[in-house]
Amino acid sequence: MPDSLIITDCPEALDGFAESGGQAGWQTADLPADAGRAWQAVGGLGQAQVVRRPAPPPWQQIMAVGHSAVSQVDGLRGLLQTGTAPPTPFACLALTGDNFHGNRGRPWRALDGNLHLTALFSPHRTAAELGLGLSMLPTLAVVDALGRFDALGQAPRIKWVNDVLLGDRKVSGVITSTLAKGDRIEHAILGIGVNVAATPNLPSGRFTQPPGSLRELAPDILITLPAMLAGLLDSLAKRYRQLLEHGPDALHADYLRHSGVIGRDVEVWEETAGEQDDAGRLAAGRVVDILPDLSLRLDGVAEPVQRGRLIFAD
Repeated sequence: MPDSLIITDCPEALDGFAESGGQAGWQTADLPADAGRAWQAVGGLGQAQVVRRPAPPPWQQIMAVGHSAVSQVDGLRGLLQTGTAPPTPFACLALTGDNFHGNRGRPWRALDGNLHLTALFSPHRTAAELGLGLSMLPTLAVVDALGRFDALGQAPRIKWVNDVLLGDRKVSGVITSTLAKGDRIEHAILGIGVNVAATPNLPSGRFTQPPGSLRELAPDILITLPAMLAGLLDSLAKRYRQLLEHGPDALHADYLRHSGVIGRDVEVWEETAGEQDDAGRLAAGRVVDILPDLSLRLDGVAEPVQRGRLIFAD
């Protein structure tokens, strides 16, 4: 087998990715046991026909599943907790899926045509070296990838802490999950959802940012899932290398530059706001800065706000 692999049961969905040219050049895969365990962990079905081809560097394995009945973030975390790890950097995606979620377990609808990507890096660095870099990394990678499409007509902005907006519409959300041994972070799992072709139908409310999709917000250009996948994987690899080589400060500077909340009047509520009636407001004011630990500085508020659910008040 090649040193790097794309493994998938839906090669037609990757047409145009990594010069795949549809199914041409795909080879039927006979997976070794370790790759088979990873395939099952990210929702791949054993009875599906699996095909393979070399993956673009630096990715060691990319697994694409037509439909996953499990959150690939959770499945990959469970695999790592057994002491089994795929070769890294590793990425997996599902065209559709069930039981996907964002922060605090909030459901994320995995709709056909959208990108549901999970990336695994194994930094083996101390938490002090990485700072909050692993939390900023996937959000910045989405911003970078969207920035390649000049015809979008508007710059993507980051809504604290990890949503990406076009205008006032949320087109992406990310989560970061780490596994540590002592003070060293061994693995980082980055879950990324991007609404490429379909806009989720979500209940409205003051704590729900209106959703949007690239196809809806930029109907005059065609941003395909393979094109978005290629751009996002490239951006993830570059941002990860930047973090390892230069530390979190450079990522923080870019996070500030792309912020959509600095200068805005906001309210920050307890995380359960919109889900529990007794959730209270933690702070309100104009955002003047975001510190390296990603806490908010609000005008007139003495202490930085370190957690909560942000809504715009202006």
